[in-house]
Formats: sequence, C-alpha cells, structure tokens
Amino acid sequence: MVIEWSSTLLSVFGFWLCIRHRSVCFLVFLVADLGWLASAWETAHTSLLAQQAVYVLMNIVGYVMWRRDDVLKKRLEEIEERVLMEEEIPFLTK
Repeated sequence: MVIEWSSTLLSVFGFWLCIRHRSVCFLVFLVADLGWLASAWETAHTSLLAQQAVYVLMNIVGYVMWRRDDVLKKRLEEIEERVLMEEEIPFLTK
C-alpha cells in the first residue's frame, strides 16, 4: 500500500513538473511507474505489468527527446545571440 501511495504522489508531482516544462518530470514519472510496476508484480496483475513496462520505456524515450530538444534550443539561442552581437557591432566582424 505504501508503494501505491508513493507512486501516486510521485505521479502528481511529475505532472506538475511537466506543466512547468521541466524535463526532470520524466525521471519522476519513471520512479513512479517503477513503483507501480513493483506493485503489479507483487499482485501478479499482468495487464498492469504490461502497461507499466510500456510507460517505463516511454519515460526513457521522452526524457532523451526532451533533453535533446533543450540542447538544440540552447545552441540556437547562442547562435542567435552571436548574430545579434555582430549586427550591433559591425566593425568587430571586419
């Protein structure tokens, strides 16, 4: 019962992080889903086992993709900042 309540609270916290656009939400969801997976294993609930296994994989893929997007966004912002600096101070680029 403790596993289920902990997983529930982690899931709610993960949703809050997701709403706040934090990539760490996937790690929180991963821990919550591992808790649900353990609970399903303990009760031999096969459909929940399959569901949580899929959720675990989706959390890993989601985290990797979100982090990749964050890195691309940061690089684009750096490029944009350099371009703006070059436009403001043209004599430095000559």
